[in-house]
Amino acid sequence: MYMREVDDPVTIQYIILFTLAKAARRVTHSQLTCLTLDSCNINFTNFQIALDNLVQIEYIRTLPNGFDENMPIYELTEKGTQANGFFEHSIPIYIREQIAEHIKPFFEQEKLKKSVKAKLVPINDKEYNVECALYESASPLMELSFYAGSREVAAGIIRRFKANPEKIYGEILASLLGEEKE
Repeated sequence: MYMREVDDPVTIQYIILFTLAKAARRVTHSQLTCLTLDSCNINFTNFQIALDNLVQIEYIRTLPNGFDENMPIYELTEKGTQANGFFEHSIPIYIREQIAEHIKPFFEQEKLKKSVKAKLVPINDKEYNVECALYESASPLMELSFYAGSREVAAGIIRRFKANPEKIYGEILASLLGEEKE
């Protein structure tokens, strides 16, 4: 991360435009904040002022988030795309590179978080089930439900499943297909 604080309001706006252009998709406020602030040292208040200004001058469009109306989704407008093309090189190369390198792993990590699901389901006051699922895009690769007994056992199953879902999926699939472990 670039350690020196970026405090020039215009540069912060250029950075936000650049980040949205490199993301090449709609992003939530939370995602935009992480993508920008994790890559360079910008004060959150200055970031928010710059973002609000970009929305006001219609370089960025705000869309409502169907899940949470308080968490908007942002996308570049045509004016924003043109402005980014014009001003992109006003951002120091070391900041642009940092942001560009951070975007792909960030979205891969978010995709992984959405593809692995595990939850604790109470049966009664003292007994629990665990539901685990692994998805590829919107298609389920595996959905399992286990009786776990106690809350502690259920929490342990969830932790282990989330820590290594690919290994668990591979071992279950190998068992079902009758493959011998080496």
